[in-house]
Amino acid sequence: MASAPVDPPEGFAPPRRPIDVLIVDDSVVVRRIMAKVLAADKRFTVTGAVSSGDQAIEFVRTQPVDLVLLDMQMPGLDGLQVLPHLLASERRPQVVLLSGACREGSEIALQALAIGASDVVAKPSAGHFSDQFVEHLLDRLIHLVPAAERSRTPERVDQASARLRPAGTLVRAVGIGGSTGGISAMITLITGLEQVTGLPIFITQHLPANFQALFAEQLRRATHLPVAIAEDGMPVRPGTIHVAPGRAHLSLGKTARGQVVIRLSNERCLHGSFPAVDPMFMALARVYGAGACGVILSGMGRDGLAGAHAIVEAGGWVIAQDHESSAVWGMPGSVAKAGLASAILPPASIAGLILEQRRAVA
Repeated sequence: MASAPVDPPEGFAPPRRPIDVLIVDDSVVVRRIMAKVLAADKRFTVTGAVSSGDQAIEFVRTQPVDLVLLDMQMPGLDGLQVLPHLLASERRPQVVLLSGACREGSEIALQALAIGASDVVAKPSAGHFSDQFVEHLLDRLIHLVPAAERSRTPERVDQASARLRPAGTLVRAVGIGGSTGGISAMITLITGLEQVTGLPIFITQHLPANFQALFAEQLRRATHLPVAIAEDGMPVRPGTIHVAPGRAHLSLGKTARGQVVIRLSNERCLHGSFPAVDPMFMALARVYGAGACGVILSGMGRDGLAGAHAIVEAGGWVIAQDHESSAVWGMPGSVAKAGLASAILPPASIAGLILEQRRAVA
């Protein structure tokens, strides 16, 4: 187990303050090991270590916490039961579930991500935290809470008096971006878009790379539309859902004959995550212009804001998920507050509006 201080990776800009971490595990051995690992890294501060879900809920209610490391299997409330309470707290910490029995990329792990967990990491048995696991865990954690993204969730917008743009009169392609809490919203929206025929749909959902295949399979179960994980050079197909892969941004280009094709990008962007929503939205603006429709769903931070600007400047339009139905109103809230949204709606109503506009110009 690593005990010496861990140097930040090359090119990493240290946050303005350490990330405050709460450790939740019924094993005193695991709590001690995790506390020692994090204490050896100046990017983190352990603000507490508790043994039950009830204690975690109370701690987050009264103490500053950026990140919760939450055991999946505990007596009393398990990790999945505790998770919604932590996410609903006023402090809105990010939560990483650690599990010795729940395989990364499993159905239960994806369920946790759908509820709003930021990541799920397979935990070795107590006392067997190798240097390799420690390095892997720290790398996963430090990329979850970049300093630039730890901004407060935007205040709720009064939809009756919100500064909304006119809805688009042309829909040639739809791009949907989401993050924390966005999976369930994404599935509801996709189900509602089944009636829109011949429309290419592009999806970027913030997920660890090993969950993308299972996420695509979940989409297939929810819709009769074809679902494909995007590959570089893949022709864009009407009526197909194209899902960004886990380790690259989904972008678009055209062949010499004018065929729209997938382009994958590994360029770093403002938000530092792969895949990110901004590159996809910018590609939609570039390729589809006034026919680009962007949808921004629940998520922490501001990924999608720059891309929404690009879509609007190209003559397209953007829809933001509303505050009430969002697990975290950071991403849609930033777009709404910037006056870039043509509508602020729950997912089912977003699908209805797109369908209505599509039919109006058919």
